[in-house]
Amino acid sequence: MDSTLPAVTKRKNEKGETEYHVGAVSDWEGFESLVKYLEKYWQAVPVQMDDNIYSRRWVLRSGEVLITIYHDSQVGNYFVREDGIEEQGLLEQIEGDLIERFR
Repeated sequence: MDSTLPAVTKRKNEKGETEYHVGAVSDWEGFESLVKYLEKYWQAVPVQMDDNIYSRRWVLRSGEVLITIYHDSQVGNYFVREDGIEEQGLLEQIEGDLIERFR
């Protein structure tokens, strides 16, 4: 990983949702790694999977929180909460843990 780039960056999308972009693992295989990480450390379970040629969108449930993970061949991998609930506590914890792991 290039140490000049942050492991995770945040941005607000057009819907006002906070996206957590994981620059440390931005390719197709990185998507798989993120899913396995969420399953192992956050007890996330896939509830919806949509794989296309250049993009992926999976929804995982961790406790009562739905986490949507995207892969876009031009944007990379990011996760977001799309269920209309603004509370970001779990996603903030995941962000912090990923930043520590990629140091």
